[in-house]
Amino acid sequence: MFKSWRLRTRLIVTYVSLILLGFAGLSLLAGNQIAAGAVEDFERSLQTQAELVARNLREPIEHFAEGEGSFASMQTAVTSLANDFNLQITLIGPDGFAWLSSDPAVGNANFGRDPEVAAVISGSRTVFDTRDNAQHVPTIYTAVPITEDGYLFSVIRVAAPASATASVVSQRYLALAAGVLGLTGLAVLAALWLAASFTRPLVNLQNSAMKLAAGDLTQRVPVDRQDELGKLAETFNHMAEQVEAMLLEQKAFASNASHELRTPLTTIRLRSEALRDGTLDEAIAQQYVAEIDDEVARLGQLVNDLIQLSRFDSGRAEIGHELIDPVRLGRSLCQQMEQTAVAKQISLTFAAPNQLPNIQANQSHLRIVLQNLLGNAIKYTPTGGQVTWRLSQEDGYLRSDIADTGIGLAPEDAARLFERFYRADKAHTRATGGTGLGLPLAKSIVEFYHGRIQLQSDGPGQGTTATVWWPLPKS
Repeated sequence: MFKSWRLRTRLIVTYVSLILLGFAGLSLLAGNQIAAGAVEDFERSLQTQAELVARNLREPIEHFAEGEGSFASMQTAVTSLANDFNLQITLIGPDGFAWLSSDPAVGNANFGRDPEVAAVISGSRTVFDTRDNAQHVPTIYTAVPITEDGYLFSVIRVAAPASATASVVSQRYLALAAGVLGLTGLAVLAALWLAASFTRPLVNLQNSAMKLAAGDLTQRVPVDRQDELGKLAETFNHMAEQVEAMLLEQKAFASNASHELRTPLTTIRLRSEALRDGTLDEAIAQQYVAEIDDEVARLGQLVNDLIQLSRFDSGRAEIGHELIDPVRLGRSLCQQMEQTAVAKQISLTFAAPNQLPNIQANQSHLRIVLQNLLGNAIKYTPTGGQVTWRLSQEDGYLRSDIADTGIGLAPEDAARLFERFYRADKAHTRATGGTGLGLPLAKSIVEFYHGRIQLQSDGPGQGTTATVWWPLPKS
């Protein structure tokens, strides 16, 4: 049942339970100390009263012992003091026998064996003893001596009902209970405030998450604290920004993909309709057929790139473990691209050390990356330009730098060329047959293998350098 409660309720119940348990333990400990302290205070007060009684009776007892006073006057003095102090007072001789008391029922009983009297007769410290009196009422007894020149000639025993101690203890317990209840109330209020301060950000987070799930991508939660809840709010806001960016990217991707598919399909439809009429010259008809072939090839490349991207995005692609000689692969790709470079009178140079460590990858994945970068360098370099490809080893990575003297990049384009379907020069890119997916696919593959890729350019007309860091196998 506890798990079905709201978090705030659980926090409040937990806090209040801990507070009550803590106060109960403290009250029990304090109560025992209060009871012991009350008894000790009462005994100290009783001893003080006994000493006052002894001081008041010293002179009458001395006079009585010298025959100067009557028994009746002694009885009157003892009774008066007993009434004043609300005590039972008994005068006991050194032999332990009582010879006068404020309670006539005491008579001449022998109290020499009672602990408080025996302690005085033996000269020990003051003793307090609690026992039932003759009427079976719990009573506290103590005694003090009256001496003259070191000679004990009388013991003053006083007695008070033990209920007086209980009354003091009860009063102190009531004061303790009032204090505990007051502190408990304050602690409960503090627990309510603390639970609210903990749950309020979570409630805000829950409401924002529900609105975000309902499609409101602008939802954010305020970050007004630096603790774990503040970090959670920051994480949620970052997640919301990522979700918003991802959905906007998906919308843009769908729009761009449909546009990229519609353009060649439109060309194919128009050319096929013209060919179906049968009224075209042979040369124009052949040109239209060639254009249809080009658009079909472009569509095939576009679909293939989309399939590859989806595999890497979904994690369905598998990391290859082939050992590949990067120098041999580089020379092979340069030979493959040489005819295109020669046709544009571009100088294609490949430079690498004689010995470089093999890299681990799926060769088709690596070829996609390098073919895209090398192909772009040749494609966007004007006639008579230069393309230089260098391989080197750097901090546990194989570094590939493909530099060209081509059209270069504006700073705003260099940062966005890895976005899908983004084109720095849309007219030129479409004229050269680009799909707008080559660089995003290359980036997905490189990062899939835990590598890095970047484009650098000093600006339009200043050429571009594409750099890839591919991790080397750990020995």
